[in-house]
Amino acid sequence: MERMEAAKLVVDTVSDLMNASVESEKEKYVIRKSREIEIHEKTVCFNCKLELDISFEFLEEDGLAFNKAEILLLPEEFPIFSLSLREHHVPFPSVFRQWQVVNPNIIGIYLESIEPPENFAARLSGALNVLEQM
Repeated sequence: MERMEAAKLVVDTVSDLMNASVESEKEKYVIRKSREIEIHEKTVCFNCKLELDISFEFLEEDGLAFNKAEILLLPEEFPIFSLSLREHHVPFPSVFRQWQVVNPNIIGIYLESIEPPENFAARLSGALNVLEQM
C-alpha cells in the first residue's frame, strides 16, 4: 500500500474511533473534538466548552506514530477516566508517558505514546465515552 493511502486509512480509522474530524498540518494530524463540562464553585455554575488537544505525527511505515493528548477533567471525572484508560483491552505501549496538573476545579491530564494512532484513539475514545455516560 502506498504511504499516502496508508496514512488516509489511519486518519479515517482514527476519525471514526474518536467520532471527530481529523485535519492534516504537514505531517501532523490534529483531531478536532470538544466536550462540555459544568464547573460548580459555591453558588455559581460555569458551563464550558473545551476543545480537546489530540494529535499524532511522524507516522512511520510500520504504523507507529507519536501520539499526544491534553484532556481537561473535573476532579470527580479523573478516577473514572484513568481507570478506563488502564482497563482498556488495548494495553499501554512500552513507550508511554502520563502526567497531570491539578487545580482546584480542573485536572489537566497529558498523555504521550509511540504506538499505532488507532490504538491510542481507541483507548482515549473509550475513556471519553465513559465520561459521557456519567
